[in-house]
This record gives sequence, C-alpha cells and structure tokens, in this order.
Amino acid sequence: MSALSDLVYGKNNKPWPHFIDKYPVKVKQITELDNDQLEIDIREEGDYLGGRTAAKCFMTRWDMHNFYHSFVFVADKAMEIANDCPLATKTNTDGVPVKVSLYLNDTWGLIYNKGQSAKMHNHWPSLWSYTYCVFACEKCSPLVFPNAQEYLSVTPKTSQMIVFPAWLQHEVPMHTCEHDRIMISGNLTYNAGNQII
Repeated sequence: MSALSDLVYGKNNKPWPHFIDKYPVKVKQITELDNDQLEIDIREEGDYLGGRTAAKCFMTRWDMHNFYHSFVFVADKAMEIANDCPLATKTNTDGVPVKVSLYLNDTWGLIYNKGQSAKMHNHWPSLWSYTYCVFACEKCSPLVFPNAQEYLSVTPKTSQMIVFPAWLQHEVPMHTCEHDRIMISGNLTYNAGNQII
C-alpha cells in the first residue's frame, strides 16, 4: 500500500468496503395541504439565506416550523410516510419491537427562478429528508439522485411529497421555466428520548 493509503485507512489496513444497499425514495401526492397559504408564508418570510447554501435560490430560514403552522402540517405528512417505511427495525432488551420516534429538526421554503439550481448535497446527520412541491409544472427541474445505481430523477408535480434517507446525495439542475418552482424541504431526526413501545 502507498503512504497515502496508510494515511487514509491506517497502516496495513485494507481500504473501506463498498456496500450496495437499497434505500427507499418515497413519492406521494398529498391533497390535504394549503398550497396557497404555503406560498404566502414562504414569500412573507423572504430570502433569509441568499444563496449561501447548496441551494442557489431564494431560501427562507431553517426553522419555519417555529413560525408557520402550515410548515408543521407538511412535516406531519412527511413523518407519516417515513414511519410507514422504517430504514431498520429496533427492539428492546426483551425482543419486543420498538417504534422509532422522529422529530422535525428543521424545515424551510425555496423558490427557484429561471437559471437557479441546487448543487449536489445531502442532509446528514438527519435520518430522513423530504421535499414538498407547492408549485411546479412537469417541465420544471427534477430532484436528481446522481449516485443511485440506476439514474433516479423525480419530476416535480404540485402537491407531491418526496421522502428519502437524508444521507443520499441529491441535486436540482438549472431551472429553465419562466415561472417559479416553489418547494418546501425539511429534515427528520431520530428522537432517542421518546421511544414508543
């Protein structure tokens, strides 16, 4: 092994193993949310982050759930989907299955104008991430998971929720439509202090 390999992996250690696991990317239409109110709330809050993140577009603060009930309703729907497809199972010391409790870590709104995009990124250390489409057309830029074994691109539709493991790399190519692509994103994390048996 080379000196660089020794530095990266440790002296006389083999390179890290490569795993091929399958992860759920759940796409679901949600009809109960008030998209008009969500858009109003996003625009009212304003561009808080100014392109300083991977999302090179209008982006609100990360704690919208603390100020807008509409964002809590979106997060509740994301949690329902995540709870229906757990990433793994957990048991207590008696072998009884334990429901893994999630909490909303953060959530924000985004508005993509023509020419804007989101660079490849992930949301680690959260467990689940989600995105909800407030408004888009089927020609709007998709959500892309470039590291999937088979290329995965999800075309946005108004009222569409996508829930996926937070560590998956994802991106949004340049938006080419003349109208806004309006989204909500958020992260759900394991709530170690609130296990439900």
